[in-house]
Amino acid sequence: MTRKLLFSWMALMAAVTLAAGAGATLTPLPLGKGANTAFTDREADDRQGGWTDEGSNDLGILKPGRLVVSGVPFDILGDEATGGKSCIVLGGPKREYLPAHARIKVAGGPKAKFLYLLHGAAWCPPAKSGRMTGLLLVEYTDGSALEQHVRFGRDVGDWNSPKAYPNAFRAWSEYNGSTQVSLFVSRFALDAGKEIKEIRLVAVDSAWMVVAATIGGEVKLANLKQDLTLDKKYVAPVLDRTLPKSHGGAAPKNIILLIGDGMGPGAIQLTSLYQHGAEGRLVMEQFPVHTRCVTLSQGENVTDSAASATAIATGHKTKNSHLGLTPDKQRLRSVAEAAHRQGRAVAIITSDSVIGATPAGFYAHVPSRGMLADVALDAWASGFEILIGNANGRPWFLEKSAQGQREDGRNLIREMEGAGYTVIASHEDFSKAPPDRRVLGFIDKNALSDERCLAGLFETAVARLEPGGKGFFMMLECATPDGGGHGNNPELSVRGTLQMDWAAKAAVDFATRHPDTLIMVTADHETGALSAVREHGKLKLSYDTTSHTGIPVRLLAFGPGSEKFDQPLIDNTEIAKTIADLWSLELPPPGADK
Repeated sequence: MTRKLLFSWMALMAAVTLAAGAGATLTPLPLGKGANTAFTDREADDRQGGWTDEGSNDLGILKPGRLVVSGVPFDILGDEATGGKSCIVLGGPKREYLPAHARIKVAGGPKAKFLYLLHGAAWCPPAKSGRMTGLLLVEYTDGSALEQHVRFGRDVGDWNSPKAYPNAFRAWSEYNGSTQVSLFVSRFALDAGKEIKEIRLVAVDSAWMVVAATIGGEVKLANLKQDLTLDKKYVAPVLDRTLPKSHGGAAPKNIILLIGDGMGPGAIQLTSLYQHGAEGRLVMEQFPVHTRCVTLSQGENVTDSAASATAIATGHKTKNSHLGLTPDKQRLRSVAEAAHRQGRAVAIITSDSVIGATPAGFYAHVPSRGMLADVALDAWASGFEILIGNANGRPWFLEKSAQGQREDGRNLIREMEGAGYTVIASHEDFSKAPPDRRVLGFIDKNALSDERCLAGLFETAVARLEPGGKGFFMMLECATPDGGGHGNNPELSVRGTLQMDWAAKAAVDFATRHPDTLIMVTADHETGALSAVREHGKLKLSYDTTSHTGIPVRLLAFGPGSEKFDQPLIDNTEIAKTIADLWSLELPPPGADK
């Protein structure tokens, strides 16, 4: 459908009134030529538009079509149909190159009591300041106009925050691959007896993002309900022995790094309290070395997974969204790449996509984690022995079609098969893969939801890697705790942490047979500001945000080399530096890697 036909169709749809709420009639308004940018952004800070120009932290997850939230119907445009003109984004002080105003032409001169906006703001002031995000100007056919002040903390909320306000009802929220994002429904009174000609939006302070607009009668708005119920039953591992401290000596032959995405101290605390009735009872908490790890990224107090994974893998801080590059885009070598050059086997296993930010931090070199086709090329180029993630990453290895997303026409799966990879779609496939071939895996997400799934993949992987003469490096990630924090969903926080604990137990069992193995368990960052206590026999928990936080995460270690982490506080860059020191790995200066 052409853009012109699409807008004609939307105008026709706007002529149809819809019953909603207590007998109110509501009519979605086409944004028309007022829409100025796309929901999806390819590269952060390139000034080419795309939501708020923050790369993969965009609104590409919002599906086009009719969306009813808080009882109000909105019509959502789609980037493909509009040529990338699907929403209105107006710049504030942090994005001055974006438009400062937009106009929504209203056909037919309709009358209405209220205007409803589905919108959000970015780079916002303190809510208590009551500063204006923008001006809302409604022009009528008789030449008169109505001016409304849209204030942050009253009429609009931060799209990266779950906080609602008196006239900003948090009505929609999803995880966009970077963080939990929200949209708010606000209601503005109109001159009911006048015919509407045009609606003007003017940015004043924050960036202001308007997704859709609707006019009509009065609807009682309500916020999304938060459910912190935790009543599911799980099976948890138990450690039947005391793990001894390492006192130095020979370097480890094998290094296993277990990363719980978003698994902050609160998730560990909650899981132990819920599953064992007391704190400190998880297998990972029995490791003899405990420390706290700072996660902030370059220039930011809060990291994303890309910057954190880069720091953990290379020993260098970088900007959020960057993978394997410095802030000025100089190439960095990861410990996984360096170990592979040294002749060691490398395995990357995750419940996320294998081209997700955390696994990609160990092999990719791109300025934006959203450049998934380029990340897939770097996965192919890595040559690592095992690359396994969920099935969501598969389309980026295939040429553009109903099944693929690559614009360059390459079929990386076919190319990798020709270069010695077996492609698997299940744990059973993995266990049957020929031992002389490398493995590329795309496993259904549902198959990765059981608390023991990652431990099973771990055991199959080490059985393949164990015969290697020089040892191996493995990074195994569980993405589930991050979803728990972003969604304020304690079931995911607990299940994800238990998945990591089962993997820790499997790693300890392997290290018992192979005492020359170092195991580390940590997180890339904390998500949700989760806390939990048990009072009078009842478990009480709370989340303070749906975003990442700067709360230091825990690092727990066991085996030769673990003593190097035996200090109160470290930076996450120390993980790569310590691995490099233990194995005498060459990590060249930024930009010197080829």
